[in-house]
Parts: sequence; structure tokens; C-alpha cells
Amino acid sequence: MWLTAADTESIATCPAGCCHPVSGPLARHLIAACARLGETVIHLGASDHQLISAALTAGCLPVAVFTDATRAGMSWTCLARTHPNDDLEITELRLLDPGDDSPVLADLTGGAGLVVVEQTCQQPLGGPTDRLDSGAGAEVFDVAGAAGLVQPGGHLAVVTGLHRQGGVVDPVPELIARARDAGLVYLQHIIALRHPARGERIDADLSRRAQAAIEGLPECAGLPASARVHSDVLIFIKPTMLLGSGTSTSPAAERATEPDVAEASVRAGGER
Repeated sequence: MWLTAADTESIATCPAGCCHPVSGPLARHLIAACARLGETVIHLGASDHQLISAALTAGCLPVAVFTDATRAGMSWTCLARTHPNDDLEITELRLLDPGDDSPVLADLTGGAGLVVVEQTCQQPLGGPTDRLDSGAGAEVFDVAGAAGLVQPGGHLAVVTGLHRQGGVVDPVPELIARARDAGLVYLQHIIALRHPARGERIDADLSRRAQAAIEGLPECAGLPASARVHSDVLIFIKPTMLLGSGTSTSPAAERATEPDVAEASVRAGGER
């Protein structure tokens, strides 16, 4: 478990208000665990500056892809206030229109030490050619596309959680299956606790503003209470060596024990 309560209040990343951007503490955890000095860090579906800032502080080269020009502008303003010009010169913010199939990151294929993706309730799982019937604003989350950006020995981190799509949907089992199909090895499932904790005790007292925000949520408010206070972070690695059997591995993957996907599916019923 990682303690990842946001340093400041953030704007929800979905119309329903139930999805939250990567917080500052979560960004620092991801960079410390999965990136090395000088590596490229790509943030797909970025919604603020936190991961970019953490990457710059750690000596990495950040590339963030936004689908919202307003959020991109706000992020650049925050970065300009907190980082020197030398950092800004090596920072790339790219804008991609929802539904645009252009290869905005073709120049970075296979070159990232860490790729971070935020999967919101508006991003059903699918492939790059899938089409949706859930509305023009919905986006498809392409696991294979994200995996293609990772260099051998690099990591893909997916930040997700239970979603309300007719019923309660747990995307974790399918995410793991799709990542494996894309050639990645599943390393770990981390609980990112968004709720403040004091010592070994989780502070259950919400501010009036936070309580009002929760009560005002639409359909996503029907999720289990646990889904409102944490995100699921899935860590994958791209193998670096080929074995005689035709399978591949890496030093980090050899040390990891892959959890059973079937166990993850239990959470679809709300058990956390």
C-alpha cells in the first residue's frame, strides 16, 4: 500500500467526478519505484503537472500527452512557477484530440523507461481500432499501444479502479490479460490510498466540502466505499532477455511472483 493523499484538492478527471488525477505523492512513488536517472517518462492521458514535476526532480525526461488544452495550459503554468528554465526546456507537453488516431508518440516507440496511464471510467478497454457506442466523448484505453512505448526493462504503470458501467466493473483482470498479450510481465498490484492516514489509522472524518462532493456524485456514487478512497496501481515490466524456451524475462521479473488474475476478479463484487 502507498499513502497517496493529494497535497491539494484536485479537479476530477471524469464528468461523473469519481476519477482523480495522479497525486503528488503517488507520482513520487511511481518515479522512485519504476524510473531511473536520465530515462524518458511518458504520462498518457495527463490531467495535471504532478508526474511531470516528479520526473524532473528525479532527473528524468518527461513527456506528457493531454487531451484537454486547458489542463495542459494550467499544468505548464504550474511547472513554470516551480521549476527553472533548464527543466522547462527538456519538458514536452503534447496535445491529442480525443479520437485522433495520429501517431503522436511514434518517435518515442520503445524508448520510455516508464509509461504511466490513468484509466478513467470514460475509457473502456479496447484496441486502437475499436469503436464505442457510449458517447462521442468516451475514449478507448489501448494497452498494447502503451506497452509499445516501453523500452526493454522499462515499466508500464496503470492507475485504475472499480467503475460503474451499468453494474460495478473491475477492469484489473482484463488489464492484466491484455498487458500479457502485449508482451509485458505483471509485477505487482499496489493500493494507492487517497484518503489521509495518521500512523496506522485511516482518518475517517471527511471535511464538509469533501463530504458534499461525495454526496453529489452521480452513478459512480454507487461504488463500494473502498473504491472512493483508493486507486489500483498495476505495475508491468517489459522483459529484456530471450530464453531458449522462447519466453522472455528480466532481472526484475525473475524476482517477482505474478499474482493470479482470478484472485483480482473477486474485487468486482466489492471485496477489497
